[in-house]
Amino acid sequence: MAGKKTFLPDQVLDKAMNLFWKQGYEGSSVEDLVECTGLGRGSLYGTFGDKHAFYLAALKRYIAKYTPQRAALREQVGSLHDILERFFQMTIDGLLSDPERRGCFLVNASLEMASQDPEVNGVVQAALKEIEEGFYHLLIKAQVGGELDWTSDPHQLAHFLLGTLVSIRVLVRARQDRRVLEDIVKTALSMFR
Repeated sequence: MAGKKTFLPDQVLDKAMNLFWKQGYEGSSVEDLVECTGLGRGSLYGTFGDKHAFYLAALKRYIAKYTPQRAALREQVGSLHDILERFFQMTIDGLLSDPERRGCFLVNASLEMASQDPEVNGVVQAALKEIEEGFYHLLIKAQVGGELDWTSDPHQLAHFLLGTLVSIRVLVRARQDRRVLEDIVKTALSMFR
């Protein structure tokens, strides 16, 4: 039976995602992708398209894998401070558990590709907006619950929290130690006491 796939595209995409996450777009050649996935060029191109399309698919796969964590932010119970503290602590723990310290693929893509590639930028901006909206909804909930003053601007605070999250993810890649990351979170959360 000619043309029948003998591999699972999602497993191949996970392998490519990890390669792009570690080495970036420019640092990953088609030959690296062939070696990493174990597939021939024809199978890669036939299934995923060119390297750029493969990169976009890998980035979207990364975003999809981590969307439930961001969505769960809206469902958390407890004080705003405690929810944010748990969220940032889980983020730091997750990032530091990676022995390769790859940081965040989304942030890496933003730094490497978004400024020069409109398609990547669109994917990155949509994902960042989704994270920001999670913070925004959490802040609105805190205002409704009387925990956050109504004079506070939830959009402005959501921008700030997104900036805090992105900076932590960049600093992990730059090999900062846990203390520095936790100091950033402690300072950011002091606004919500």
